[in-house]
Amino acid sequence: MAEEYLDIVDENDNVIGKDTRDNVHKNFQIHRGIHVLVINSQGEILIQKRSPNKSYYPGYYDASVGAQVQSGESYEDAAARETKEELGFAPESLTKICDYKSYSARQRENRRLFQCHSEGPIKFDPIELESVEFISSQKIQEMISAGQPFTEGFTISFKHYLESL
Repeated sequence: MAEEYLDIVDENDNVIGKDTRDNVHKNFQIHRGIHVLVINSQGEILIQKRSPNKSYYPGYYDASVGAQVQSGESYEDAAARETKEELGFAPESLTKICDYKSYSARQRENRRLFQCHSEGPIKFDPIELESVEFISSQKIQEMISAGQPFTEGFTISFKHYLESL
């Protein structure tokens, strides 16, 4: 498998270089990422449960789609590519919700949050994901409050999603 390269960006999202994904994370460099929230006709959000074999956040609930933008790729192209790879469908359209900085102890990522609409069928990668299901925003809030394991990135994206409603 070919080495994956990411653009290194500054805080204003200007490309200042590129390096391998491993080096970008190891050197704590700012890069680009996306989250896509897939919404059905009832307004429920598709939530994925990460595989227990993942190195980061094993078994945690996460956004419908999450990925890093490859070097030279646009946010939109990354969101469409990853939706197809992770969930088995190409979104008819992607709506940008917002851009935000997702800087944590693990990584520094300039993230763009999108939403798209789908009823399925969803054909997720069983190596990457344990399960997927549509859940109401209210139920997600209850799960977070009850201490269910959600990734830090999802909780931030979910907050931005609720603010956009």
